[in-house]
Amino acid sequence: MSSELNKLLCAILSAFLVYLLASFLSELIYKSEEKKKIKLSYYIEKPELAEPNTNKNSEKTKITKITESELTQLLEKANLEKGKIFVNKNCASCHDFNMPIKNKIGPSLANVLNRKIGQMENYKYSKTLLNMEKEWNILNLYYFLEKPKDWAAGTKMSYRGITDSSKLLNTIKFLRENSLKNEN
Repeated sequence: MSSELNKLLCAILSAFLVYLLASFLSELIYKSEEKKKIKLSYYIEKPELAEPNTNKNSEKTKITKITESELTQLLEKANLEKGKIFVNKNCASCHDFNMPIKNKIGPSLANVLNRKIGQMENYKYSKTLLNMEKEWNILNLYYFLEKPKDWAAGTKMSYRGITDSSKLLNTIKFLRENSLKNEN
């Protein structure tokens, strides 16, 4: 190698080392607590050794009652774009939302609206969902996504539910609109 090329490589490596040293020192001087916080996009419950609570009247399993007409009115005000963002951040790692239908860890939700619960081909559902004689309408989606383990005790879905009502409504609006789009 020529001496000019050596000087150039030495300058690049020196600049890189100065950058690394500066970032290390700034991290020591300005300790950021935010970097230490871990943000989870979903929660996985630990299995309990005790018998599962099957009493639907207990405080833990209370589900907010809402009618389909009330839910339809609330969905009119929901934000479709925010629902899409929430779904992509929290649901897309386990579910697919596009056609053709592909199952991932969870079943495809490309056309979930008005589909029989537990009836997606090539997906192994929990016994709870297989035994349900219902369809995924907006009301059932609401109850399931609000508290999956309470609405369908024994479900394989490990997501704890959407506690923020605006995020829940935005998500349901996205699922409804996405299903309608995929039907055509």
